Amino acid sequence: MSQVPEAISGLINDLCADDEFRRIQAAFGLGVLGELAVDPLIELLASPEQELRKRAAWVLGVIGAPALPSLLHMVEGDDVAMRIEAIRVLGVVGEARALNQLLVGLTDRDAHVAARAARALGKIGDPRAYHPLVTAMRHPEPDVRYEACRAIIDLHVPDAVMALRDVAENDTGVTSWGAAVSESALRAIAELDNSLSSPDHDAEFSRASEIVQQAENPES
Repeated sequence: MSQVPEAISGLINDLCADDEFRRIQAAFGLGVLGELAVDPLIELLASPEQELRKRAAWVLGVIGAPALPSLLHMVEGDDVAMRIEAIRVLGVVGEARALNQLLVGLTDRDAHVAARAARALGKIGDPRAYHPLVTAMRHPEPDVRYEACRAIIDLHVPDAVMALRDVAENDTGVTSWGAAVSESALRAIAELDNSLSSPDHDAEFSRASEIVQQAENPES
């Protein structure tokens, strides 16, 4: 065990290297180490280099559940950039246990955090996020509304079509990268309509509707 810190340090250095083969081998090794590698990888999420942050985030996503406590702690921190990185990784991990923190992130005062939380909620795909995402479709910032429209597709809730249609018809907002919010809503409607027409949609959508109803009526 005394060699573990040195081994991790070496792998972290290799993950930062220019050589692609070394980076691949390091990512695999850190993923195998699992929880032991979480803290050094969390530190890399603060790197000023975007590519390095992406590598660390990918490995944390591979590690999965053991990384959750550290990531959830980061979401509650004061550093906006770190909150965004943590939320992004939570979406990759895809754990429903992160749902509450991501819902809080959806209401964050920083629009970048809220938009990233919306995207992560879509990746997790838990129908309990349906109503918060519908609310986020009326967020003051177009970036958040755009991401909420994208995310709600993966929740597989048929009622979302009505909410999306309202956005498609009335939202004139444009995101910071120049995309129309209404176009995001239209694409989401098309994807949901396609899912509804697929042969195996019935059980999936019935289950999603049941979860949403339970959230609305917890005593039933």
